[in-house]
Amino acid sequence: MRRLAPVAGVAVVLGALALMLLLSVPFGEPDRKSDEVSDPVDGSRPAPEVEPAARAAMQLASDALTTWSYRGTQIVAVQDGDEVSQVVEVTHTAGGTTVRSSTGGPSVTAATHGAEPSLVGGGAVGLLTRYYSLRMGTPDRVAGRDTEVVEALRPGAGGRLVARFWLDRKSGVVLRREVYDGTGRPVRVSAFTDIDLERTPTPSETRDSVPGRAGRAWSTTIDAAALATMKRRGWWDCPEALPGPLPLVDARRRGHGKSVVHLSYADGISSISVFSARGRLDRHDLRGYRRTEVAGDPVWVQDAVPRRVVWVSGETVFYVMADAPRRTVDRAVVQLHAGASQGQKGPADRLGRGLDRVASWFNPFE
Repeated sequence: MRRLAPVAGVAVVLGALALMLLLSVPFGEPDRKSDEVSDPVDGSRPAPEVEPAARAAMQLASDALTTWSYRGTQIVAVQDGDEVSQVVEVTHTAGGTTVRSSTGGPSVTAATHGAEPSLVGGGAVGLLTRYYSLRMGTPDRVAGRDTEVVEALRPGAGGRLVARFWLDRKSGVVLRREVYDGTGRPVRVSAFTDIDLERTPTPSETRDSVPGRAGRAWSTTIDAAALATMKRRGWWDCPEALPGPLPLVDARRRGHGKSVVHLSYADGISSISVFSARGRLDRHDLRGYRRTEVAGDPVWVQDAVPRRVVWVSGETVFYVMADAPRRTVDRAVVQLHAGASQGQKGPADRLGRGLDRVASWFNPFE
């Protein structure tokens, strides 16, 4: 069985991997069963079985974002069609933001606001346990620290292992994560090689969303009724779920007239963020992207971690940032492209480098 290199060995090959030229792969390629992470959830499938200790451990991990600050070096490796590996410097402020910066690539800033999406109840842990069974694994050590291990599995007898989380025993911070395909092969791995943690009481002001502030959560949330109203008034047909399935869990707006919309799709393990705005695409922001096509239209892809996809539909720019299987992302882009309306209303805006500052709910277990 072919596996990703262990964390200790990944750093050795990073220099060579960073020089790889990633080939253009058309969207909508033939199905590959091992690539899909999530299956439909319906009444015909067994309900997830969740060990109380595993649920408590994952809740501690979610809460850790608001009570612990940390700084460290993380190895991120993806083996999902192409191989991408990065060394990432991570800085997290309790109750504030998480900044991930990689050499030669853009930084990503995710806001922390309780890990509570606006469109589903139960928070990140509730979402995870809706789709997956959880059990405790064998304790381990990561970055010189003791960890508890939580395993996520398909519901039902003999359910296959989907992901493992290594949680710092003291703080609950996720120190390592592995996501597996249908053959049991790890396809997405992130692991700290070193980390410094500090417990920090959360100032009340960091819990308040401040519109327009980089890295802060967008304060204008959109509920289901507001989404329906926007669609009736000519906004694009935003789906309730993307392939995976990844349900729509959070929706927010920002900008003059609240013209930039950010939708988050997630199941607790995979996540896709979709930004849309009426406006133009600045080609200077596409350095490092490769060009491909969807239904004859140009689409630009950056095979980084997370993966980024940009395209224009009518007078609207779409920007996708994804931590999900490559096939899932490709199918999502095809669906979003097909459903985009050509007659969107609203003031013009511009999507550019600023969207690397993700300002909404983000998967806390990533």
